[in-house]
Amino acid sequence: MFNPAYLLKSRNGIFFFRWPIPKELHPSRTPTTIKLSLGTREPQKALRLSRYLSQIGQRLNDHGRATAMNYADIRTLLKRHFAEQLATRKSELDSHGPMEPAKLRNAQDKLVEVDRAIEQDVPLADWYGQDDSEELQAILAKHGVEMTTGTSGYTLLERAYRHAYRSALADLLQHDERLRNFNFTETSLPEAQQIVKGFTLAELREAYTKERNVGKNWAEKTAYEKSVHFALLEEILGSKKDARAISAGDAKTVKDTLLAYPKNRTKNPETRGKPLADILNLPRVAKLEPATLNKYFQTYNDFFEWAKDNNHIDSNLFAGLSVRQGKKSNDSKRDPYSDRDVGAILRAVILNPDGIVSKPYQKWATLIGIYTGARLGEISQLHLGDIRQESDIWYFDINDEGDRKSVKTHAAKRQVPIHNRLIEAGILEYVEALRSRKADKLFPDFTYDIKNGWGRQQSRWFNERLLVHLNLKTKTRVFHSLRHTVNTRLLQLNVPDPLVKAIIGHEPEGMTQKQYFKEGYTLAQRNEALQKLDFGWVD
Repeated sequence: MFNPAYLLKSRNGIFFFRWPIPKELHPSRTPTTIKLSLGTREPQKALRLSRYLSQIGQRLNDHGRATAMNYADIRTLLKRHFAEQLATRKSELDSHGPMEPAKLRNAQDKLVEVDRAIEQDVPLADWYGQDDSEELQAILAKHGVEMTTGTSGYTLLERAYRHAYRSALADLLQHDERLRNFNFTETSLPEAQQIVKGFTLAELREAYTKERNVGKNWAEKTAYEKSVHFALLEEILGSKKDARAISAGDAKTVKDTLLAYPKNRTKNPETRGKPLADILNLPRVAKLEPATLNKYFQTYNDFFEWAKDNNHIDSNLFAGLSVRQGKKSNDSKRDPYSDRDVGAILRAVILNPDGIVSKPYQKWATLIGIYTGARLGEISQLHLGDIRQESDIWYFDINDEGDRKSVKTHAAKRQVPIHNRLIEAGILEYVEALRSRKADKLFPDFTYDIKNGWGRQQSRWFNERLLVHLNLKTKTRVFHSLRHTVNTRLLQLNVPDPLVKAIIGHEPEGMTQKQYFKEGYTLAQRNEALQKLDFGWVD
């Protein structure tokens, strides 16, 4: 009676509609499934709704396949295809000599035929005599793209294919002509100039970042960092540099430049606005830290590995580039607070004897950090809808759903129980007061900064005012140290490490945790563990 492909029944008896999204329509090019509650427990009603939704889903899939590629995407696809074909055919000519007379005449006739097909906007046959529709389907299948024939997108592809075919065939005939002719008055071209010209560095960077942004692979802060890394790469090598012509020497130049590159180039008066050559190895100007250097190298490695995987370059010359960090550099830059330190912070934000707290977020963001160990970015972006209750347990739902919300890793999406001390301090009353004012966010005073996310105000107040006021300020003590504190205390309380990771939002380790424990710890288990935290209290 029911179609198991479209209908699911929850343990509560509610029916859900399930619809597959093909990989070519997914931003990350991976097949996935969406689930939608039908809001009913009645089988007949669920079946009717699912049939209706499946028709809509099919129409949307068909429309998506027809419109998924724009002209720039089509050009990239065809350039990649014909570049491979052309390289193979030229290699054959270089090995066996120019075309035989009959084959040459056939290729020349074919060029005339292609010109006629372009002029009359009709199909043509490819080099092997197949109809071009068969060749187009083969190209699409090879690159994992689906496109419905007869759609406007497919018509655009057919026309672009004929132009790309014509350009490739003309290029091949020119190569054949060069092999036939002997010009004794000209010196041979250097080997580097004989390389088939590929995409420029700027073109590849644009395609790469577009793909990553469409796939939502980067948070906004990460995208900004990557743009800074790429800007420097193009400043060093030139934005119009042919990516295929990048050499091992170029890679070394990039590394040497980074090793001499100053920190805060755009902020330091000694380096701001000056040419690259004038700011390297300046005395009394600090250089990039090893961790920052390795971020640059990782960006370049990922970029050129992508270019290699997509056949834009032959090898990734940036693979393995890094700066080895000594023991001092590898040591954690954040120290946990002692229980006495946490007690001082609690007194300051709860009792506020010196008036250091002037905004609600200063109190509540600090208390949430103390009793959850969550990252500041996770705390700062919380919406009121993220404060939820299951049975008798209140919890924070940390997710990336909403206005400029993001999480660091998949494991960062989690439910963190609200500690009893937070409830005693009045967190639920604070939430209700905000709801009565029609607020959406837990901290409506926060503004968004592309480099620092939502938590900039809290970070500056906590690190530069509160810690200084309490004489707790050191280089290794900041707001993030609260996270280290919670992690340390839970382990000291004999909470199992995998359970601590689930609360903190760290990736699980080991085959058992990764492969065979996908449901994870229950909210009750996490709540029991987190309630063990006890830093004392103030009245």
